[in-house]
Amino acid sequence: CMQGLATSKVRCWRSRDVWYRAITTLTMRATLRWCALLWALPGTGALRAALRRDRWDSQLLDIVAATATCCSSIAARLATLPLAEQAQAGATNAQGEAQKPMDVWSDELMTDALRPLAASLASEEREAAVRGAEGAAYSVAFDPLDGSSNLDVSLPTGTIFGVFRGDAFVGRTARESLVASGYALYSSSCEFVVARAGGPLRRFVLDGGSFVEAPSFMTPRRGPYYSLNDAREPDWPDGLRRWVADAKRGTTPAGAKYSSRYVCALVADAHRTLIAGGWAGNPRPHLRLLYEAAPLALVAEAAGAYASDGVGAILDLRIEALHDRVPLFLGSVDDVRDLEGYGDVQQGSARYAA
Repeated sequence: CMQGLATSKVRCWRSRDVWYRAITTLTMRATLRWCALLWALPGTGALRAALRRDRWDSQLLDIVAATATCCSSIAARLATLPLAEQAQAGATNAQGEAQKPMDVWSDELMTDALRPLAASLASEEREAAVRGAEGAAYSVAFDPLDGSSNLDVSLPTGTIFGVFRGDAFVGRTARESLVASGYALYSSSCEFVVARAGGPLRRFVLDGGSFVEAPSFMTPRRGPYYSLNDAREPDWPDGLRRWVADAKRGTTPAGAKYSSRYVCALVADAHRTLIAGGWAGNPRPHLRLLYEAAPLALVAEAAGAYASDGVGAILDLRIEALHDRVPLFLGSVDDVRDLEGYGDVQQGSARYAA
């Protein structure tokens, strides 16, 4: 009996030892993963300091800082990703559009990073919203990699995001529910631009592993450029066709000849326009209101610019569904207002091969 009891004790201690070693190993691995992650995170100290000066609340600040970290990771991957992988075809998203592997990777990265911080998440790449943290004050909608078709030829891409009050996205206008928004531009540098409703615009540039604050900008009342796909001119409505023809001849209310600039990457075209002036957009109901048009419209207003669907302000459009699409004309206030004044600038829905 005594021998059996001793044997049982030995087995018990061995079992406890095995469990202890297993738990210790798992804990050490988790700790190492977190250390590696923290080591890899870019510095967001300057970003946090700037937003604290503007009195951003802690939950909103954490969401924006986490988004900036994701954008830094996307920028790093884009800079080193082999061209063959960039051009590789993937599956299709919720809208039936072809996905690149980088679309999927960026979407998963942002979803994993923001899920513990936001009440719900909505991505252009997903059909339905994703439930997040219980009791969180904000929800986040994002286009994880805008312009990914440009990866085939190494042209600029971007990320767009909007932070909404509460745990729902639909049934309200963006002016009622959008608290903050921003975008990242992946080009010769990685820029991160963010604004809060009613607050100033802040601009940051990725320098090594850290975001550093850069001089902000305000959009001029008028500018020298318009930006859209001129090849679609035969399908344009009369008002848009007349404005572009007048702009080329210098007979719009501005009284100056405009030049055309078009990258076919929304973030790149919007960023240039907000700095240099003029307008950029798409007359078709092609751009997502929740993920693209509304977040960029809030940034535009913070820069003293204006975003319209050709009839009225984007921010005053009611969001009826996660994947609503709208026309967008974004840029200098006077230029966009002039365009609205021509009337009939919204093109009908159309699909093109390229």
